[in-house]
Amino acid sequence: MSDRLELALYGKGGIGKSTMSANLSAALAASGARVMQIGCDPKHDSTRLLLGGRSIPTVLDYLRDTPKERQRLSDVLAAGFGGVGCIEAGGPKPGVGCAGRGIISAFEFLERTRAKDDYDVILYDVLGDVVCGGFAVPIRREYADAILLVTSGEFMAIYAANNILRGIRSFDGDEHSRVAGILLNGRALPDERARVERFAEAVKLPIVCRVPRSEAFLRAEERKRTLMELEEFPEERAVFTELAGQVRAGLPLRRALPLTDSELEEAVLYGRRTVSVPAREEAKAPAPAPEPEPVRERAPEKRPALYGCAFTGAATIAVHLTDAVIIAHSPRACAFYTWQNISSTGRKNLFNRGILMPSAISPNYETTEIGHAEAVFGGLDKLRSHVERAMERRPGAVIVITSCVSGIIGDDAEALERMSTPETPVIVIPADGDMGGDYMQGLEMCLHRIAERLVDPDAQTRPMTVNLIGELGVGFNTDVNFRTVKGWLDALGIGIGCRFLGDAGAEEVRRLTAAPLNILAGDSADGRALRSWLEERYGCRFFPRCLPIGFDASRSFLEELGGFFGVADRVAPIVEREAAQYGAEVARLRPLLRGKRLFMTTINTSMDWLLDAAESCGMEFCWIGVLNYLRQEVKITDRPERRSVAEEITDFPAVLERLREKKPDIVLSNYTASVPEGDYIVDNMPMTQPVGFRSGLEILKRWALLLERRREGEWSHDRALFEKYFA
Repeated sequence: MSDRLELALYGKGGIGKSTMSANLSAALAASGARVMQIGCDPKHDSTRLLLGGRSIPTVLDYLRDTPKERQRLSDVLAAGFGGVGCIEAGGPKPGVGCAGRGIISAFEFLERTRAKDDYDVILYDVLGDVVCGGFAVPIRREYADAILLVTSGEFMAIYAANNILRGIRSFDGDEHSRVAGILLNGRALPDERARVERFAEAVKLPIVCRVPRSEAFLRAEERKRTLMELEEFPEERAVFTELAGQVRAGLPLRRALPLTDSELEEAVLYGRRTVSVPAREEAKAPAPAPEPEPVRERAPEKRPALYGCAFTGAATIAVHLTDAVIIAHSPRACAFYTWQNISSTGRKNLFNRGILMPSAISPNYETTEIGHAEAVFGGLDKLRSHVERAMERRPGAVIVITSCVSGIIGDDAEALERMSTPETPVIVIPADGDMGGDYMQGLEMCLHRIAERLVDPDAQTRPMTVNLIGELGVGFNTDVNFRTVKGWLDALGIGIGCRFLGDAGAEEVRRLTAAPLNILAGDSADGRALRSWLEERYGCRFFPRCLPIGFDASRSFLEELGGFFGVADRVAPIVEREAAQYGAEVARLRPLLRGKRLFMTTINTSMDWLLDAAESCGMEFCWIGVLNYLRQEVKITDRPERRSVAEEITDFPAVLERLREKKPDIVLSNYTASVPEGDYIVDNMPMTQPVGFRSGLEILKRWALLLERRREGEWSHDRALFEKYFA
């Protein structure tokens, strides 16, 4: 057990802590103690008087500029008056970075180098009016044994001291006593002494030292010395000599008992007696237990689902601006996980279905790789360099997406939008990781910012064109759906002006208002919100139908679209061709699927487009369930004859119970990993539903293939895939 004393001096900025700390350290050294003083203020001036006005390298500057293998304690430790070891933690420039994180890093370095081993007393001089976990490090129990609060009679100085007591109490609760008392640094204010005494009485702390206002401190400052070095100020020196004696003898320690704000005003400003909240609570008799309230049925609560952070959502949609450079202002790990989330869908589509999604397989996406130095000193300069290099490539846009770290340290990334040129706008998405919201909010934020910076509201109208709006950024069927719709539009003589935002260039987005009609990809809450925003912001006109799913919906969609553009005569051949293909597919699949029992659970609502196809192939429905996690009104089916096997449920265990009862041949679920093995095949419900006349048949074709492969043995299929892609 070490006999070393670690003492922290806390107080409001400018209250004179550094002067008090340096003089106390000098007095302790003069009494024979081996003292180290650690300055924990970004101004790094705590040890200036001990060093005769000399500045020393700060730990943080040293850590930033020196490789870890070359770091030495001796490079940042200086000997001051009386052999006092002087350390300055340092910090970033005002307004950038995170000084609190810097304090933590500096302390980690001091622990690693065993900096305190040769000293009897460690004195921490800490800025105490900053509400930050980093500045609270010295009052954690593994550091400070005792804490002194430095204050004057100014109300804000006392307010800061009370806040520090709150911080100490959050660490210590009622279990520990570490507050040594109050050090009154006089300012010769009216009623000053009485104010501090009233505060001390209210929080049950002694005033261990009263330092009078004196020109001696000014004279010592001018000579860049502590009072202990100047013989002409014996009275002032005596104050610190006495305080040093109390410290070495061991100051009695007390619990932190802070006041509420109103109690602080009552005690300090108006002189009314009060006691701290914890002390008052201790004096109360235990309150009788309240009578239990009768149990009432509560209506189910509607809560939005959260799908990851805003940073990931913004990045997922931004990569579809195909000629942009996307810069993630984030640590490498954040960027990697988001890149993996985007690219995994592209890889799966390529390997499993032969679908090429360039923006997902190889997104034009890079990161500033925020590290320790940027977290402490700010990462804006590093980001600016990345933007400059990106603009040299002359992309359609440079999109910067901020992460949690850049948001916490306060990097003003949006200021870099001033680097924009007419050819290459810089667009900053201030997602700030999950501080900007969830995945869907990040996606919405990204769409809005890109539109605001790129869309030309006065673009010249281009007849016979449509825009596709709100395609899902990462989805297995997104590209397949686009190709299906493009085939129809080509046959009708209608062009696609812009996919907002699905694999479009910046120039296409600029011309978004040129199309006379917009088509929403899907009828989701997010899609409807985007439609409303574009209608209000740019006066966009929307087709009344979303992209159609199933035979009947597709026919109606094309008939209305043909009527809008005056090409209704071109619709019938498309429908006839699709009907023939539909009939041929049903004829081929019916012998394979007739009588097969379908068990389906989904988080989607109406699934008649799939059930129609299954029914046309002779399948039976043994159970249809909707997992209603959001507790919203759901419509599983429009067909009365199917409602007998349809059920709304709220948890997955209920699905497993039905699964044991129904004995299906095919299980379709959003959560295939949770479905136990059994004598059935399991398929994944597509998050992006397939568009077109044969929407349901595309899924049924897969079931037929899976049933056939189960009969043949799955290894033959696995071997073929292995030989194709890896051998």
